[in-house]
Amino acid sequence: MKRLLALFLLVILHLQLQAQIDTNLREIKITAVKSTVKNNSDKLVYNVAASITANGSDALNALSKVPGIKIGDGQIGLAGKGSVRVMINDQLVQLSGIELTRYLKSISAGQISRIELIKNPGANYDAEGNAGLINIITKQNTKKGYFANVQVNGKQWLHNPGKVYGTRDYQAVNAGADLSYNSSKLSAHASLNFDRDHHLEGFQTDLHYPQQIWMQSDTGDYKYRNLNYEAGLDYKLSSRTSVGVNYMGGRNVYEGSDHVNNTFRNPGTGRLDSTLRTYATYYPIARTNAVNVHSVINFDTTGRKLLLNGDYFNYYRTDISNLESNSFKPDGSLNPVGNIRYFDTNKQRINIYTFKADASIPTHFAQFAVGGKISFISNYSNAFYYNKQSDGQLVYNPGLSNEFDYRENTQSLYASMNIDHQQWKYKAGLRTEFTQTEGYSYILNQNTTNNYVKLFPSLSVSYQADTDNSLSFNFGRRINRPTFWNLNPYKSLYTAYSYGQGNPYLQPEYNSNFEVSHVYKNLLTSSVFFNLTDNGFSNVTLADENTNIVYTTPLNFIKTYRYGISENLSLPLAAWLDNNNQLTFSYTNAQSKMANINSVKGFGLYLATNNNIYLNEEKTLAAAVNFWYQFPEVDHISRTGRYYKLDLGVKAAAFHKKVDLSLTVNDVFLSSVPSITTTVNNIQQKFTNFQLYRYVLLGISYHFGNNAMKSGDRNSGNEEERGRLH
Repeated sequence: MKRLLALFLLVILHLQLQAQIDTNLREIKITAVKSTVKNNSDKLVYNVAASITANGSDALNALSKVPGIKIGDGQIGLAGKGSVRVMINDQLVQLSGIELTRYLKSISAGQISRIELIKNPGANYDAEGNAGLINIITKQNTKKGYFANVQVNGKQWLHNPGKVYGTRDYQAVNAGADLSYNSSKLSAHASLNFDRDHHLEGFQTDLHYPQQIWMQSDTGDYKYRNLNYEAGLDYKLSSRTSVGVNYMGGRNVYEGSDHVNNTFRNPGTGRLDSTLRTYATYYPIARTNAVNVHSVINFDTTGRKLLLNGDYFNYYRTDISNLESNSFKPDGSLNPVGNIRYFDTNKQRINIYTFKADASIPTHFAQFAVGGKISFISNYSNAFYYNKQSDGQLVYNPGLSNEFDYRENTQSLYASMNIDHQQWKYKAGLRTEFTQTEGYSYILNQNTTNNYVKLFPSLSVSYQADTDNSLSFNFGRRINRPTFWNLNPYKSLYTAYSYGQGNPYLQPEYNSNFEVSHVYKNLLTSSVFFNLTDNGFSNVTLADENTNIVYTTPLNFIKTYRYGISENLSLPLAAWLDNNNQLTFSYTNAQSKMANINSVKGFGLYLATNNNIYLNEEKTLAAAVNFWYQFPEVDHISRTGRYYKLDLGVKAAAFHKKVDLSLTVNDVFLSSVPSITTTVNNIQQKFTNFQLYRYVLLGISYHFGNNAMKSGDRNSGNEEERGRLH
């Protein structure tokens, strides 16, 4: 790593000297580059190619650089507004929680053109996502010929202390390549990406009983190996009709171990009552396959067209784990009757079939759009636990085991209308979704069904007062469905006395968003917003002081009112500076419908600044300073502490911009994750996530062929369903 850093500095010095020579030999050439952030009333666009700190990283890290987007504990949300869902090329990613973050880590930021934050998705989008949708648009070559890119990135995690579990070898390497080719009728692309990573994860939970303080810390030591591949082909049958197919696949291995330490203390004296230590190993292997077949039919030159999409998605994961807990007396001696050992196997198999049709119908009065979608979901999972005897024999444990089958069918219809009349623009739409679900637990002999019909209206009205000022009003109703694992009643053991469990009776939550905004010269966007979340769900940790058993399960019990203002300002201070700043001030009133869980309300303030600093005339050498700060806020039914993040980076383009070099330090102060406090049964619970996000990354990429790149529009029809895997 030190040699690579030295090489990087030598290249930068060479570029600086070359810039001085070029300036003396010829006229100064001013090179324009895209702004990193462009914001308006309905969409925020983050140009990843222009981002220095995102360069050489992955899609998850690139998302964390977008102003206002916060990532933590497997969740992706918008400051002051709640959770969002993630799409890639208009296709909702069919993963959530930690599986989603692992998947996004497998995608190179070098493959991404831009990230769009869609604030008020119209009726043509799936209704999923409380605060809106994130759409990751990948690069695609559009000129005839070929384009290829090869990149390698090295990462060193900077922990404190640096040596954990006897080693400092917490590093990662990523290598990827993509190739595209275009002719007059044929367009083809393929990519391959490989990751190998060794890192730490962990959290701590504190429960303050009247007679006892219960503390659990969990530090995970994980090794991650991922292989992702993609290929696609589009062919023009005629000037008006095209067909295409796209395939995405991957294999992910995330083996590791958890070191869990539970202490039980007397709250008055602080004296240690007992200690429980648990060591668990995991070996999950996940495979994904996704096939999309699509066609675009243009009926005439006026814009009348039909888009057809057929999709198949398969997700298959197996896991083998061992768990052993030992109890220790206050003096540190082993309690001979406190040894518990388990072995378990897990499996999850999901198949999703969808078909989607969208029609555009322009008229002199308005632009109309109608469409429909049907989806069929089959989700089978099991978890078989065994007690490990002292002689190594395995005895089946039916009390912990579970076998679960879940099926969900959804039929959707929508219609929308866009009208442009002088200075006014009107967009109105209505989406209807019919959903039928059935879940069956074989071991519990428990069957749950649910059928519902929901309407999701959307409305946008905008007025262009003059060339510098525009006003708009946006309204939309959205849904947040539980993940498949949240619906599964099986128990996932953390220790012998703590576990997580799904809830087959969990219902979707619904969100209504209202926003009035003003845009001035595309430099300043101001908005006032109100969000109402009904039937909200959240994980609740429940404890039994008598048995010391603690379990976590999701429940519907929250109604949330959120008010706020947001300001996004780009300051054109100098040609060498690309600057964007954001402020979001909000007030949240989260009302609990459960008598044993306290309601909570309070203010929150989020500040962010993103700065690219160009160090030479041709803008081939640049630095970045990005910073955000989140003051204490209300999150679901909890309060968070303050947390913040500083990223620094340098990027250089060499050899006629064929080679890009980047050096980034992420989360300089190791301060980007919050502590979360909740009160249940008058017992204070504090959750501290110490995921370790500080690292230094060195990346190099080489591209050749036709350099004219454009965002791809490879759509598919199973956007919503694939976003709910866990």
